[in-house]
Amino acid sequence: MRKEYKPDDKFKRWARALQFAYREDVLKDFNEYRAPQVLLSEENAKRGLIFYDGFRDLILSKVGNVATQLTANMLRSEHIPYNLFTPLETMPKIAADIFSKMIGVPIKQIKSIEIEYAGTGDKSMYLNDRTSFDAFVSYVTPDDKNGGIGIEVKYTENEYPLGDKEGKDIAGDNHLYRDMTVESGYFKPSLDISMFLTAHHLRQIWRNHILGYSMKHKGDVDIIHHVHIYPEHNEHFHKYALPEYRKLLTEKGNESFKTITYENYFDMLDCYRDKVEVSNWVKYLRKRYLGID
Repeated sequence: MRKEYKPDDKFKRWARALQFAYREDVLKDFNEYRAPQVLLSEENAKRGLIFYDGFRDLILSKVGNVATQLTANMLRSEHIPYNLFTPLETMPKIAADIFSKMIGVPIKQIKSIEIEYAGTGDKSMYLNDRTSFDAFVSYVTPDDKNGGIGIEVKYTENEYPLGDKEGKDIAGDNHLYRDMTVESGYFKPSLDISMFLTAHHLRQIWRNHILGYSMKHKGDVDIIHHVHIYPEHNEHFHKYALPEYRKLLTEKGNESFKTITYENYFDMLDCYRDKVEVSNWVKYLRKRYLGID
């Protein structure tokens, strides 16, 4: 019998059941520790079974020290950027095409794909906080400009409560929040950032968006886009948070802010299914996160 958890919304309840089934039926892991969490056994977590086996060695070489939250909890999204983007490091031409379509900007070359990235060097040169992208793509345009794509990856998550430090930063302790919001030109002049003290469903989206601008402001990149990727059936983002966030943006802000569903991203990858490594990878992604065989 699959575990259920009363606080789950409709999509998370479905995703929890999917991950339990995948863990038991595909990975043959029957760990019952701390139900209703979908946790791999310690042994299988250390083996990296949470990652796609076709590129597991590459992913594990980047993960470094095994962290239980990253490699054991199948329902949380921390591991997902590795499965979604790390394989593209081995496919530079495909990667350039995929990310170009994602942001609508020509890409000549992908320089790097980083997981958990918040810029280089001193954090005070960006937002001076703990904000980071789940994935970050550095690239070069045909006219040799440096571009960046900051990617936020969601699965079952929706909104987060306000932390004490975060609340103080928004209220005025961190002037960079206000400076980057205003200087970016992404937001309508009527926006008061104090709204993010209570707009729990929008706050992280905003912080990641201005983190990207801070990288352009610092001079790390000439062009920056923020991409938010999520499953279509996560209604919190699809129907509410993302449409509402767009209403806060200027034309410039909307151009810099892209959204894509897992379903659309997997379809983009599937255009290269003539390559067996891509075909197998897409089959895994669809089965693992969408329950599609």
